[in-house]
Amino acid sequence: MGRSVQGKATFRGHPVHLMLVPFPVAFWTGALATDAVGAYSHDPFWFRMSVALLAMGSLGAIVAAVFGYIDYLTIPMSRRAKKIATQHMLTSLAAILVFPAAWLLRRHDHVSLVGIGITLIGAVVLFVAGYFGSELSNRFGVGISEKFPEEAAAAGGE
Repeated sequence: MGRSVQGKATFRGHPVHLMLVPFPVAFWTGALATDAVGAYSHDPFWFRMSVALLAMGSLGAIVAAVFGYIDYLTIPMSRRAKKIATQHMLTSLAAILVFPAAWLLRRHDHVSLVGIGITLIGAVVLFVAGYFGSELSNRFGVGISEKFPEEAAAAGGE
């Protein structure tokens, strides 16, 4: 019988945290991209778009974090994996503080240089959090179901 390295936060056998994380990552990365376009084009629309993306990413990250925390508490992990999971959680929480701070600074002044600088810092923090998250999935199999092919086919309805 195959073993599962999943926590309790699943939907039909799929980890909810892993399903939700791409949204804040895409929104926050999109904020960087729209800042770059705004800096190049000098069109204020792009900076307004960055502020909206910061807000949407921050809201999505809070939801993803709830499911990530449930996984953190319920996935059986080795001591090394738990250490990396803790690093992932702490850097992810840092991103959840940094990006909303950038939003607060920019919500009325979309081209705030301090706010844009904090957005860049958030991107670095997000990259580090993603690295730790990737280590958990790819090196330790956290969030991965190790079913036999017959079980996987049955679970997928094939």
